[in-house]
Amino acid sequence: MLHADANDYRNHYLLPRMLAMLGEVADKAVLDLGCGEGGYARELARRGARVTGVDGSARLIEVARQRARAEGVDVRFVHANANALPEAASDRFDVVVAPMSLMDVEDYRGSIREVQRVLRRGGELVMSITHPCFSAPLSEWIRDADGSLRVFAVDRYFERIAWPQKITAAFHSQVLRRHRPLEDYMAAPLECGLRLGEFHEPSVTDEELRLSHRFRKLTRIPYFLFMRWVKE
Repeated sequence: MLHADANDYRNHYLLPRMLAMLGEVADKAVLDLGCGEGGYARELARRGARVTGVDGSARLIEVARQRARAEGVDVRFVHANANALPEAASDRFDVVVAPMSLMDVEDYRGSIREVQRVLRRGGELVMSITHPCFSAPLSEWIRDADGSLRVFAVDRYFERIAWPQKITAAFHSQVLRRHRPLEDYMAAPLECGLRLGEFHEPSVTDEELRLSHRFRKLTRIPYFLFMRWVKE
């Protein structure tokens, strides 16, 4: 949880872009899919949305409820898996927002089917994921002798695989990372009849570069992918 609070990518790069894509959310029914500790959900509620947060971790749902109460923000949090949303009625939500969560689900197709079910007609899925073209099981920066970045190498791209990894020193234990090729991320929404409305592989602005030196890598390759899907 503390990792999310202090993470430069989340706070200065991912969250602002997601909020910009969502635009005006006042009075909209929003489902935050994979809500984690609830940071996105609380911000959307502060902007006037009627928010339901869902996560597969009971511990994170507990933390999200505590934080919402502490900040005086009204969000309904539900412990459920993304591919089984028993408390969510069909055609209920104007927006499903899935920030940096759908690349971690085991059943991506099932999760997209549930998203399609709970969205009203004309509703939108707005999602961000790690870019699958640059997050394969073997992918890393190759550096010159002085430590400067030379090229980014990728291998085993076509493998659909999960593996444990300690993402950062701030984590006490490993997390389960998953990889699937880009065609999987595209195929499931198309099979469900969703229409692709936006597709972004963002770089980085000069202002963002001043906020974190780590962002300089984003001038070379896209770490993240943002998409908007529409239920017609």
